[in-house]
Amino acid sequence: MDDAPLAIIDKRRAAHNIAESLTVIGDVAGKTAILIDDMIDTGGTICAGAELLRKEGAKRVIACASHAVFSPPAYTRLSSEGLFEEVVVTNSIPVPQKQFFPQLKVLSVANMLGEAIWRIHEESSISSMFR
Repeated sequence: MDDAPLAIIDKRRAAHNIAESLTVIGDVAGKTAILIDDMIDTGGTICAGAELLRKEGAKRVIACASHAVFSPPAYTRLSSEGLFEEVVVTNSIPVPQKQFFPQLKVLSVANMLGEAIWRIHEESSISSMFR
């Protein structure tokens, strides 16, 4: 079995909502890069990371985040042509229809939350839910 290669973006935060992506540690040239974050607020951090990955030769960039805060100017940044192949978020925070763009994919957390509530009610293990 081949392991998936791993690259890390060395990111420094100059101030709140201001991130400077400095270096890619690892080889991304010709590969699909998947950026994973807990949330996307203004989109500055994840877009800076995507721009750096493209500069380093990544052929595709996919962004994934749990929470789509999407404060301005996130829509403009994320929907820019050619930066992301796909932006995948959950609906843990509702995304208004006016903030949808072609690369956006919103996944529902309903089944996971329902299963968690059921298992708590039944006093059964929640860890088996993730197998």
